[in-house]
Amino acid sequence: MNKTKNNLNTFFEENDLTAGETYSFALVKSIARSILEPIASENSNSIILYHFKDIPETNSLIRRLEYSENIILKEYTDFEFSKYDIEEIGFIVLSSSRYNGAFLFKEVADGEYKIYLKLNSIFVNKVYEAIKSIFCTNLDEEFYKYKPERRDNILMNRALKNLLRDFREIIRENECNLKLQENYKNVNVANTVFRNEIYQNVRQIAHEIKNQISILDIYTRIFEKKTGDEEIVTPLKKSIALIKSQIEQFKNIDVINLQEQNIKELIKESIKTYSELLKEKNNKLILIDEMPECEAKSFADKDKFLIVLNNIIKNAHDSASNDEIIIKLSKCDSKIKISFINHGEEIKKESQSKIFEQGYTTKKDGWGVGLSVCKKYIGSQFGTFELEKSDKNETIFTILIPLIET
Repeated sequence: MNKTKNNLNTFFEENDLTAGETYSFALVKSIARSILEPIASENSNSIILYHFKDIPETNSLIRRLEYSENIILKEYTDFEFSKYDIEEIGFIVLSSSRYNGAFLFKEVADGEYKIYLKLNSIFVNKVYEAIKSIFCTNLDEEFYKYKPERRDNILMNRALKNLLRDFREIIRENECNLKLQENYKNVNVANTVFRNEIYQNVRQIAHEIKNQISILDIYTRIFEKKTGDEEIVTPLKKSIALIKSQIEQFKNIDVINLQEQNIKELIKESIKTYSELLKEKNNKLILIDEMPECEAKSFADKDKFLIVLNNIIKNAHDSASNDEIIIKLSKCDSKIKISFINHGEEIKKESQSKIFEQGYTTKKDGWGVGLSVCKKYIGSQFGTFELEKSDKNETIFTILIPLIET
């Protein structure tokens, strides 16, 4: 009998958090990224053992972890492992000076997974003991040398379990809606009213999920207050922020509502939103307007266009202090040109071709989502969004959108 395999499988089945429920690969990818991102961002002293099939969303993270001097990263296939095989179970098990975590997942049907997830729990050590015989090298000293708070936080993990179940439902609802959309598109009978009703349901579900996340956020803050150790809850806060970001994408799913908009007024609205925030770093927004009022109109989705403007301004603010952030509005042939100019930190040449890729980030605590979403939104409104230049003197991002000729 395959003892090692039985040990891991037995542990997985006996401690199954899902009670027969299954989860999509989309959620598995999200959890994997949420667990690894805090360690990668902080370059925290830690050891990470992992085994899973290729997950594109984590590839850049794995590369960052591999080159982090404070992190021991060990993949299942790195070792001359024992004769026992565990190909069917993926895992991420980590121990660090900040927190510990264990994530197991096993495909039980096409695209459906059972999962096991614990954070800051005594069960993390039990998971490690169940899998450590896979590795011929003894890793006990590296794994057990970190001694952060290891109490089994039952309330936190129970809230996390409920959140995963709720998030599973929104993913399935979204997948169902996307399939419906594709089917109707193929037979050419989809109509705007029906699509908007579907998307409205998704947004309502996203709203309810956000309420549950708020509860988890409250418990996290209570835990932080009682322990007085902010470092323990930092990874949880980042995971909550990531899930919030993903839910916002569901809520703002791609319904493009193009209407005639005065682009100049949208820019002024965005400037008004951020004027007070920019004072924190003594930054100032300046609008250079080279277009008559009547010539600054385009067909645009107001909400999504404002999301883009706000994101670009926030990025400029994050990269500079004591700066004049310039927004220049002008006409370029038959298009409206919006240039965003700041004089902050330079985007390195090796990063300039990658910044619009989803998941790529140059920020220590970034998620690599904002610029890719901006490019997607502007593209859906028949425009372009590009990095024009970035050097030690200035960084310029440019939007071009079709002008309504009068």
